[in-house]
Amino acid sequence: MEYKIIKNSSPDFWEDKKLNIFGLDKKVVIRTLKNNISIESHGVDIYLLRGGKKAKVSSDEQIIKGNIVQSDKLYVGDDLIVEFYVKNKIAIPKINWNLWAGVAVLLILILIIFFGWKKTSEANTEKIYQTILAEIKGNIVKSDDIKSIDPETGLSLLNEAKKKIVEIKNNPKHEMEVLNIDTQINEKLAVNGSCEVVGFEEIYDTKIADTVDRKYDKMTIVGDVVTLLDSNSRRVIDVNLISKAVTKFEIDKEILNVIDVAKANKLIYIYDGQNIWDLQKNKINLGTEVFSKIYYWNKNWYLLSQDGKIKKFSDGKISNWTIESALLIDKPVGMTIDGSVWVIDEKGNINNYEKGENKNWVPSIKFANEKIIGITTTADSDKVAVISDKKVYVFDKNGGKLGATNSFEKIGIVASQMGNNGQIYVLSADSKIYKVK
Repeated sequence: MEYKIIKNSSPDFWEDKKLNIFGLDKKVVIRTLKNNISIESHGVDIYLLRGGKKAKVSSDEQIIKGNIVQSDKLYVGDDLIVEFYVKNKIAIPKINWNLWAGVAVLLILILIIFFGWKKTSEANTEKIYQTILAEIKGNIVKSDDIKSIDPETGLSLLNEAKKKIVEIKNNPKHEMEVLNIDTQINEKLAVNGSCEVVGFEEIYDTKIADTVDRKYDKMTIVGDVVTLLDSNSRRVIDVNLISKAVTKFEIDKEILNVIDVAKANKLIYIYDGQNIWDLQKNKINLGTEVFSKIYYWNKNWYLLSQDGKIKKFSDGKISNWTIESALLIDKPVGMTIDGSVWVIDEKGNINNYEKGENKNWVPSIKFANEKIIGITTTADSDKVAVISDKKVYVFDKNGGKLGATNSFEKIGIVASQMGNNGQIYVLSADSKIYKVK
């Protein structure tokens, strides 16, 4: 990647073309190598213009590293503008026409042979693909036809299809088709059961704790105690999952709204859109911005904005936790923290952040026709669970592979959270707490 100076009105400008370094005296040092750039700034604000959007890329007394692309522009203070571009180098050799004529004939012969072989090879590959695909689709159809009469055989056919799909996965031409069929098989296994599908067990019926019908809609877990909140009736209960002992609380009328619930230092906190209250009416004012989720971690509050930004409340101040260049998820519905921060939206798009920057994490399946309501994990678990209103998907944190699926199709899921030892608990639409096995 090359650069050119568009504007320079600074007497402090210097550059070393051989080393691809330039700057302003000792206040700014900028190094480029291929499409990489490092920026060291001491008191000078530097901005990058890309695709019509301008963003700050400097931090005082720190070295910022990143990538540059064609037509990027760097604004260094008010005195220097630099544009980056790819330099096309054209070499014009001396032509020996006789030699090149012979080479051309040879190349034509090679190409004829190559494309003939390629056409034959592609035809064979396509034939094998279509044969295996027909077997997979046949297994799916047979499984649907027989599952009500012979569930075991139905599952066996699906598992055979699951194994066969591995044989055609590395086919770029049919990548999306294979992905869709793989997702279809996983969905059917999730509903019908397989070695990868887990069951669930009822551990508490919330109707036991109340003389009136409550609709608990929010849930959090610390240790062996699950906290449930009914936003409409403003009733809060703590349920000990071991002893089944129940403690009831009421939300004071001064707390007007109920957006989220959290638990920290054995206290229950309610977020109302402006303040975080404990049940003794002590409050933390967060200002006018309304956050989607709150999460207490390592003695600090993490706040999920509706535009996907994550902010941190510490020492009485709110600061941006995600860096300016971080990719964000608009209108997120869930956040969980295990040291890194996981954010998800209703369609199942997931961002994982570490120290405010994006990590590369992608789940192995798509969430087609699913309404995602949350995401949960803990620091001591190697799993992360994605929660829809009907299913629980459990993935390996390392690699994003789907490890287990649980279907609550007949019941429905209101909320879910991971507790001790990676145990997942579900608050269902029938007002019961289930443990995923």
